[in-house]
Amino acid sequence: MERPIRLRRSILSVPANREKMVRKALNLPADVVMLDLEDSVPADEKEKARHAVVEALTASGWEGRVRAYRINDMGTPFAYRDLIDVVEKAGSFVDVIVVPKVNDPAEIKAIDYWLTQMEMRFNLARKIGLEASIETAQGMLRVGEIAVSSPRLEALVFGIADYGASLGMPSGGISGHGDAEEDAAGFRWLFPLSRMVMAAKAAGLAAVDAPYGDFRDPQGLARSCAMSRALGYDGKWAIHPDQLEVINQVFTPSDEDVARSVRIVEAYEAARARGEGSVAVDGKMVDAASVRLARVTVAVAKATRRSARTDAPAAQPPPKA
Repeated sequence: MERPIRLRRSILSVPANREKMVRKALNLPADVVMLDLEDSVPADEKEKARHAVVEALTASGWEGRVRAYRINDMGTPFAYRDLIDVVEKAGSFVDVIVVPKVNDPAEIKAIDYWLTQMEMRFNLARKIGLEASIETAQGMLRVGEIAVSSPRLEALVFGIADYGASLGMPSGGISGHGDAEEDAAGFRWLFPLSRMVMAAKAAGLAAVDAPYGDFRDPQGLARSCAMSRALGYDGKWAIHPDQLEVINQVFTPSDEDVARSVRIVEAYEAARARGEGSVAVDGKMVDAASVRLARVTVAVAKATRRSARTDAPAAQPPPKA
């Protein structure tokens, strides 16, 4: 199963049971709108929220955006119904399912089996992708195994708040980067961020960083985005619509990066056509990993342009004379 390359610069989580928020999200410049069935939905509203996910996914207005929803974690009594109730009714409209608090590769494998059966039962033409959220010390310890647990897996997501809690890290009450970092300057996150992105890239997956907690601090958000981008991350979750523009800007490949990536891909294809096994670009040898990265960069640049056209306001008719 070939993994699709999706635009994941910005991911906006929206409570599935908040209809007005869902409608508003579809008019915002988020690459991924993720309908949440987990933390933001009270236990007594889970069933109602599943119906809301089906209605939202099958509605119009998603053009250019990834259709995603987050189930409850596999240690709860809600996860299996989150899969069955939504996929059976709206499976052909689902691009990605986000699995929270993944601690064991068996969790992803189990969901893969269930989805395979439902896709066969309902003749779904497209395979539904998965994203695994790494949110605990146990999950981080096994992140390499999780990354290769299923060909459906498309991305790993860093769940910073629960990860910090699982290690007993002090918290200032802000859910995300920027919490209690005055002394540590954020360095406490470098190891888990590096470990997770390494596992993701080794398995050919995208890597998505946790949100920045203070939506009133665009400078802090920009610094946080720049750090994760420098580590190899492809995008970041947002907790507020005002964060989307900054996130998109930082994670959009520069014109220079795109131009060089195009040269790498073209040189590689030309070398293959000549039967040559090696290629040099700008005086430097290019390895297989560089070619893969270049292909992703080119695909993301194309998707970014399509997204920009989709988000542009509709043209207005000329005024009548």
